[in-house]
Amino acid sequence: MIEHPEVDVVTVGAGWTAGIAAQQLTAQGLDVVSLEKGRAQWTWPDFAHNHDELRFTHRGEMLHEIERETWTWRPNDRLPSLPMRQYGSFHPGSNLGGAGVHWSAVTWRFLPTDFDYVSHHTDRYGANAFPEGHSNQDWPVSYTDLEPHYTQFEIDTGMSGRTGNLNGEILEGGNPFEGPRSRPYPLPPLAATRAGTRFAEAAEQLGYTPFRQPSSILSEGYTDMTGEPRAGCVYCGFCTRYGCHVDAKASALTAHIPMALDTGRYEIRTRCYVKHIAVDNTGLATGLVYLGADGREHFQPARTVLLSGYTLSNVRLLLLSRSDAHPDGLGNARQQVGRNYTYQIWQAPTIGLFEGERFNTYMGNTSTSHAIYDFAGDAFDHAGLGFLGGGQLFADAGERLPIGNAEGIPAAQGEAAANGNGEPREWGAAFKQRMRHWDSFIPITMQAESPAYEFNRLDLDPNYTDFLGRPLLRLTFDFTENEARMYAYIAQRASEIMDVMNPSQRTDNPDIQPYRIDDYQSTHNQGGAIMGTDPSNSVTNRYGQVWDAPNVFVTGAALFPQNPGANPTATVNALMYYTLAAMRDQNYFQRPGELLA
Repeated sequence: MIEHPEVDVVTVGAGWTAGIAAQQLTAQGLDVVSLEKGRAQWTWPDFAHNHDELRFTHRGEMLHEIERETWTWRPNDRLPSLPMRQYGSFHPGSNLGGAGVHWSAVTWRFLPTDFDYVSHHTDRYGANAFPEGHSNQDWPVSYTDLEPHYTQFEIDTGMSGRTGNLNGEILEGGNPFEGPRSRPYPLPPLAATRAGTRFAEAAEQLGYTPFRQPSSILSEGYTDMTGEPRAGCVYCGFCTRYGCHVDAKASALTAHIPMALDTGRYEIRTRCYVKHIAVDNTGLATGLVYLGADGREHFQPARTVLLSGYTLSNVRLLLLSRSDAHPDGLGNARQQVGRNYTYQIWQAPTIGLFEGERFNTYMGNTSTSHAIYDFAGDAFDHAGLGFLGGGQLFADAGERLPIGNAEGIPAAQGEAAANGNGEPREWGAAFKQRMRHWDSFIPITMQAESPAYEFNRLDLDPNYTDFLGRPLLRLTFDFTENEARMYAYIAQRASEIMDVMNPSQRTDNPDIQPYRIDDYQSTHNQGGAIMGTDPSNSVTNRYGQVWDAPNVFVTGAALFPQNPGANPTATVNALMYYTLAAMRDQNYFQRPGELLA
């Protein structure tokens, strides 16, 4: 084994949270090393000519290499698990910058009631309102705790949006349900789409409050934390699965990682596959053991280990890091690792075809749409509805690329019989006729909560292994009757909005579709190494410190006790800022140990 000199911090991966940590810690004079399993990639030259749908969307150029390490899934513990052999439900990234490079950049703050989920709903509806078998719990941090860190992240990277709640004052045109902001968005929202405007006008007629989606894509030129100007969005329509060729879309590559590298105290090693966390006889971490680009085993000693990989990778690494001190995996002394795995609902309750109209849906992405939050979280009265939870609705438009979106076009009146998804079976003349409507349909999409349950969890698969012969991570997950009722209720509201939009033809999906591992919904996997108030209900404390190894920090959405049904990136990064502030204020590197609440 090749042993390297000790550093202050070693990180798993070099994505959003690793980049933020490296930027702040190197500025304090600390040495940081990141072990990235993928290759290096930068705006220039890697994203200069990447508008290749076949290469990036369908062949997953930027995605995790599932031929080396994949995941298995089963809907419940009564059925066998099977591995994901081609991409479907979620698309974690690989390479420098991680999934935060190829994201859509829709950027939400969670609602204040998302953080006190159990206590809020118990106070309003009673303890019996929760679904059977639930394991939801309050976060150990509040919206108020994270608000300054949300704000700092938005300023550092350049957020576009319209403020709805400024210090408690509700402002016209923004999201009236959001938590109070201490400062407005740095930039105005991105340009509105025709489809989004059509949806907004219909929603407003029904008394709802549509607003423009917030985004980490620059709506105009902006000078971010580096002091260097970045260009505004050109609405090319190549966002999800692509790096931004003009740097309008924020990622760790745009500011945090370059600033850390400029200090000379940050090193990124690519093509390094972390095998496990090494510990001493007291159970404290001593560094990371990894397979290097040279094919040999290496050891990187460090005073502090940061698990800053993707949610599923972080959880698996904890479970694989077994030793005499941690026989069931690091952080798993009380069998908490793997609990509260959550995903979310991302489905289109209704699709309208507007024959003869064109919406220019090849431009922009979801960030350029309108949304309503009237049915998100607890924005509406759940009494007597038979479910808890909610979701947002928006006109899903933008990034309509020719290959992948050809199959999603609904059949027009008089065309061939549909196959159950509103799509005709025939090719030839029927296919050509359908392609005439490629830019003429608008789905109304729901992004909704995924509550936590005792039976939805992550663990190591007993049968399937990776390229090194180690167990794969197994996902046991399915939706429940609570989510089915929630979906049906909000789907009816979407149908009523589509009525007002008055399409020439429509396809309604009033019932929730069963969860499937082969059908893409979102890359918003959450939980499995959740934060909490004590070791009996969590893997980490409020700062992501592992209870039984306090020099190991978990970052990212693995910390979330449950999924609030909104894109997690802003909260992931606000938590990282929050932890780094506590490290600084409590002199963690001078006096290592558990950070105080």
